[in-house]
Amino acid sequence: MAPLEARDLTCAYAQAPVLRQLELALQPGEVLALIGPNGAGKTTLLRALARLLRPQSGAVLLAGRDVWRLSPRTVARQLALAPQSEAAFWPLTVEQAVALGRAPHRGWLLPYTARDRQALESVLQRTGLQALRTRLLTQLSGGELRRVVLARALVQEPQILLLDEPTAHLDLKYQGEVLALVRHLAHRDRLAVVLALHDLNQAALCADRLALLAQGTLLASGPPAAVLTPERLAQAYGVRVAVTRHPLYGTPLVVPLLASLEEGAPFPVAEPQGPGLAW
Repeated sequence: MAPLEARDLTCAYAQAPVLRQLELALQPGEVLALIGPNGAGKTTLLRALARLLRPQSGAVLLAGRDVWRLSPRTVARQLALAPQSEAAFWPLTVEQAVALGRAPHRGWLLPYTARDRQALESVLQRTGLQALRTRLLTQLSGGELRRVVLARALVQEPQILLLDEPTAHLDLKYQGEVLALVRHLAHRDRLAVVLALHDLNQAALCADRLALLAQGTLLASGPPAAVLTPERLAQAYGVRVAVTRHPLYGTPLVVPLLASLEEGAPFPVAEPQGPGLAW
């Protein structure tokens, strides 16, 4: 039985469908990346999977049970969501904000246990937040706040992790560390992970399977090499691309074919001159 499954899922805002009759199942130990253009429904799907958006029709099943027949606390003990953006108006420290993720296990009023503290320290170390633990959320950069949101989801110790643009606003160092951590948690701890990404090459590197969404439907699902084809990407994004192999990892490497705004023709590529590439 899949730990998380969408069956014939249709979601809408004000009766306008955003996702239509979507079928998707997640397996333990798997990283599934949702890709697709803006407005394709990636965030909507994550909200539906997290029991934040009630579907218009169809169902989301958590361990075979409809999530809307379960209590929010029951869902939160098994599933954690790190949203794409979050306001940082509350005068909480980083440590206090991350510790809120323990609430599904201990309630809101009970004191923290040794197990809670152990989970908190482990997550602060994994996400590089130990040095920032006493800093207020209102004093953080966008990238630092993204790591706090991820840490709060991880400290829930979920079986299923949903991440919406987890590398947004992060520099190269933390982008790589976050994606490596996600793969490590999935493959070592058997977490089931769904993450929405705009960067197709990051998705190819970190995900075991891709789900390509376009115009509210699931256009393709499968290993990165099967999904990231010029034909499918042109259909989804409306842009021509070249797909080659990553020189180090052998994963698909997607390169947009730049076109002149005036002529609609590809830009000429010049020979390298010196340390850089001249155009």
